[in-house]
Amino acid sequence: MKTLRLTTLAVLVAAVSIAPLQAADETVLIAAVAEDGVTLYAKAMACDELGKIGTAKAVPALSKLLADERLNDYARDALERINDPAAGEALLDGLSWLKGSLRIGVIISLGDRGDAAAVPALAEIAKKKGEDENAAAAALNSLAQIANEDANKAILSVLADGDQVAKTAAAHAALAAAQRLEKAGKKKPAAKLRSAAQAAGVPAPVKKVAKR
Repeated sequence: MKTLRLTTLAVLVAAVSIAPLQAADETVLIAAVAEDGVTLYAKAMACDELGKIGTAKAVPALSKLLADERLNDYARDALERINDPAAGEALLDGLSWLKGSLRIGVIISLGDRGDAAAVPALAEIAKKKGEDENAAAAALNSLAQIANEDANKAILSVLADGDQVAKTAAAHAALAAAQRLEKAGKKKPAAKLRSAAQAAGVPAPVKKVAKR
């Protein structure tokens, strides 16, 4: 009976990519994500569909896949798109137990999600205390995507006090945040970021871009 049930789940998951989804399909998709016997392709497809229609109910199942080397990207993408605080909380929690590239992926996802609640954690990572350069740079990029007052302060802090590598990464983040703010018509905070990037001890090409 279990084999029949797993086969049925795989067929249903394949079907939802063609037919319009109904509210009840979330339960089917969650089951597909959670079942051990469902194919990798079906699980990936289920993650993608949950990113479109998923609610807080889907978050626990997707969270478990964050540590899966093969499905991490699909699970993160789904959590980025689920418009419920629980999804952001799951990604934020992943910072405490994921390692290496999987953790960096979560750092990136928090920025892609634009999750302001993640700013304090991202700010700590950006300071490079016990972090590698890749994680710190990813945190700075995510802060630039959020670009609220606290995120900008965190970027400026690294720009002022970081080592040379950190300052350069922070300068790029400052410029990215400035561009985002300028598009939103927020010229004053954008100018502050550009000015700080120009004044910092960073490579000349970065300073040149900051003047634009």
